[in-house]
Amino acid sequence: MKKNGILLFFLLLSICSDAAFIHRDGKLLRDKSNDPVLLRGVNLGGWLLWEGWIWGGKFTAQSAIQKNISAAAGEKNAADFRDYVYRNFIGEADIRAISEMGLNVVRVPFNNRIFDTAQCNAIGWQVLDSLLSWCAKYHVYAVLDMHGAPGGNSPYFTADPEKPDLWKSEKDKQRTVDLWKRIAARYKDNETVAGYDLLNEPIPASDADLTALYERIISAIRSVDKNHCLFVEGSSFAKKFTMFTSLPDENMCFSFHIYTWFGGKPADKMDDFVSLENRLNVPIWCGEWGENNYDVITQTRNALEEKQNGFSGWCFWTWKKIPNGYATLCAVEMDETWKPFITWCCKPSKKNTPSAQTANDELKKFEESMLFRNCRIDTNLRKILEVTR
Repeated sequence: MKKNGILLFFLLLSICSDAAFIHRDGKLLRDKSNDPVLLRGVNLGGWLLWEGWIWGGKFTAQSAIQKNISAAAGEKNAADFRDYVYRNFIGEADIRAISEMGLNVVRVPFNNRIFDTAQCNAIGWQVLDSLLSWCAKYHVYAVLDMHGAPGGNSPYFTADPEKPDLWKSEKDKQRTVDLWKRIAARYKDNETVAGYDLLNEPIPASDADLTALYERIISAIRSVDKNHCLFVEGSSFAKKFTMFTSLPDENMCFSFHIYTWFGGKPADKMDDFVSLENRLNVPIWCGEWGENNYDVITQTRNALEEKQNGFSGWCFWTWKKIPNGYATLCAVEMDETWKPFITWCCKPSKKNTPSAQTANDELKKFEESMLFRNCRIDTNLRKILEVTR
């Protein structure tokens, strides 16, 4: 009896330890109190993986932007600017403001290069550690999202791809697996991390390639971290999930993305995800949505909150950007000289090459304007998105 009692004690201890993290229970996500939880928040886009349009430019990948900034401002100044953005584009004040909206999660899109010692002294570890400390302080979870995997999980600028891309390179597949293992080993005991979003909007060569790589990533993560929930995206911009006939992991959530730039009512686009939820008895979460006018954003939120759908929450895209015609939650406001400069950084031409002085002046202005204290909150959009706790 004594032996059985000891075994029962350690079993209960194990269960209580796992329950300290966001975890799956059938179609629900539950928190450390084992209460159902809806993860509702914002993406931190444009920070740890740059997209030209978020900064007021074009649909250009980070590596190209960085290269062109180096050509204009000088290599050292460009590197200093990159590191300043990593350390300051999102700060404690941003997380406090997000928490004050009643939101309880941030999705953190990152470029694999932030962990590269040669490129940027592996600054990513320092930056994520700081972010997670702020999130813990303001009771906000974080979903760590590999937006740009080694080689590139898609051929588009959002993944900052290389050639050959991830799907054609065994070396990059292994680098992706190894990086996730390192991330999981570092944060395995961190309860502020809601989970790991394994690949953003993957565009694989085939369904089999995607499921095979997920299997390798999940195996690596579970070898060091059995605590955290895994967020798994489908192909075709996180809209297609037919390749999943069973769950790749027991403690997971499927994450879909929805944008309605080309028309259609948001409520009419949910059926496939509800079907997936019911077919595999699994939580469904919307990792990206937004980039539209107030009316469509309101419609989309209402659809995502519809109790009949049973989704586990959503993450609006995105928290901070230079306004682009769509509703902007936290606006970085630049003067008229920034537009031609960032446009050149996205698509350079010899004719309009900025001088080193101009380039460095513009970078300094951006460094100041991007700080939360200098940004403008759209109060109308804030009201649409805020949550009453």
